[in-house]
Amino acid sequence: MKRTYRDKGIQLSLFDNDYRERTDRELIAELTNKPDQVAEEWEYSYSMERLYNRLTPQRRRIAIAAVELYKRREAGRSRSQRIRSSKDIDRIMRPLLADLEIEEFWLLPLTQCSGTMKPIRISTGAIDQTSADVRVIMRKLVEVGATQFAVAHNHPSGSRMPSRDDDRITDKIKNAAELFNIRLLDHLIITWDTFYSYNDEGKL
Repeated sequence: MKRTYRDKGIQLSLFDNDYRERTDRELIAELTNKPDQVAEEWEYSYSMERLYNRLTPQRRRIAIAAVELYKRREAGRSRSQRIRSSKDIDRIMRPLLADLEIEEFWLLPLTQCSGTMKPIRISTGAIDQTSADVRVIMRKLVEVGATQFAVAHNHPSGSRMPSRDDDRITDKIKNAAELFNIRLLDHLIITWDTFYSYNDEGKL
């Protein structure tokens, strides 16, 4: 049996430490290693892009990796819950999609009791579009033994409203899933501050 880091007595925790108690300004000063350059304005109105641009290439890689790990951990915590509404799906998928600058399409397989499985990224696209291969989605659902599922993608533009292409791919996915007796519960379009639910809008 493969030993885990915990088995070896190694504690890996990026955020369960004294950094959690520090202010945003203190964290920025720590990350940039240049506290004298952290102006008062950063404490409440800092720009993440501006912050990243001030980092050295090595520190930028570390920062991006840390943020990505944090988002995955937050999504993992939500996966222990059952899906009862579109808000539950949003809670799981938002850390993975909300702040991206390009569109991505994700699959969230579910058990018969609406328990969640690990989200699966289906495709990565451009600023205003992404593709979703229905065959890949069906194959993934069969592989993990899902009986229900939801799909989600983001709109970096900030618009929550679906496009005609969004409507078409939703219909294709729903119709294909019915052939496998797998139910599509919802399709969410996620923006940085809100989301659109096909189920809530009566379009499924």
